[in-house]
Amino acid sequence: MKVVDNYKKAIENGDEALLKEVFAPQVRFDPPSGESSLRPADIASHVMSQVVRVAPGIKNVLTADAGSNSYLLAFEAEIEGEKLQVVDQLHLDEHERIDHLTIYMRPIAAAQKFGGAIRQRLQPATAS
Repeated sequence: MKVVDNYKKAIENGDEALLKEVFAPQVRFDPPSGESSLRPADIASHVMSQVVRVAPGIKNVLTADAGSNSYLLAFEAEIEGEKLQVVDQLHLDEHERIDHLTIYMRPIAAAQKFGGAIRQRLQPATAS
């Protein structure tokens, strides 16, 4: 499915514009931290475009159609010399855009490193 292929390519390349194309106007975003939220597509695409900057070399290793407009995508990456495994669960709306994204990561130590690095990257710059 084209939207799923575009999502994979966008994650691997940090392509924020392509992510905006695949996301619905509002995306239910469930990150590993458990802080579920509804985000506008531009915010969700910005957050997800930062993944490759925190985990350079992230690669999709498996894609599966889970039925009912849902897909599972497995990625492998490395963060601070530690292997990271990620599974993104996507749900597509009636317009074939991603309206729900749930992210799972393991092992816990690598997921915690990733979480800290992405939060730091996304913090607004503060004036000194």
